[in-house]
Amino acid sequence: TVTPSTTYPHNDEPGKTFYARRVLFTCPPKLLSLHVKFDPPLSSEKQLAMNASQTWMAGVTKVALVYPSPFWKDKGDISNMGLPTNHGPAFQVYDASTHDGSVSALTFFTLVPQDNLASKNDQVLAEQCAEQIKFVWLAMPLPELSAQANAFQRSFVQRWPENRYISEDNKPRRVNPHPSPKPALCKHDWGGMLLFAGSEADLTSPGVMEGAVGSALHVVNILEN
Repeated sequence: TVTPSTTYPHNDEPGKTFYARRVLFTCPPKLLSLHVKFDPPLSSEKQLAMNASQTWMAGVTKVALVYPSPFWKDKGDISNMGLPTNHGPAFQVYDASTHDGSVSALTFFTLVPQDNLASKNDQVLAEQCAEQIKFVWLAMPLPELSAQANAFQRSFVQRWPENRYISEDNKPRRVNPHPSPKPALCKHDWGGMLLFAGSEADLTSPGVMEGAVGSALHVVNILEN
């Protein structure tokens, strides 16, 4: 419960209390609506907007496969595309290589069923993504690319559904829709004592990294003035 007189003990220093004139929330508004009680209540407009909000990509597990070289670039822009989900866990793939060429990687957006071993095993998930893009390239047909699909050197897996500060559902069955700008989500409350940032609170690019930066700059402007 959050009240105007609430004190907040610091997790790293038990027994020590911090006081503030303002509190800034940066987690998804959906999580605030589910897990935080405000007394007095927030404005009805903000409550409705928070209840209706959905965190885009919160149900997605991202997989990055790092290769010795970006061999797929030899055939043009054929790495950024949707993928058939009947042949693997991923529904999209993007070229995640760095501009300076120091890292060559493909990043897959996946929605992994709970009955798939990959839901609990990162290596299995990485291998399934490699097999999926191998199948797609072979069907295009690009056999020379398909032959290299399993030659990744490293893999990195980020399971957003398991992050309690990101997702409200650790066993998602769908990807939440991309959000549209909601002015109520970025408005402060309690006469300016409560401030709200985070990607969903941005009015230009909600749901993406640019939105997170935009909402942060908005809050900084409020604090400075």
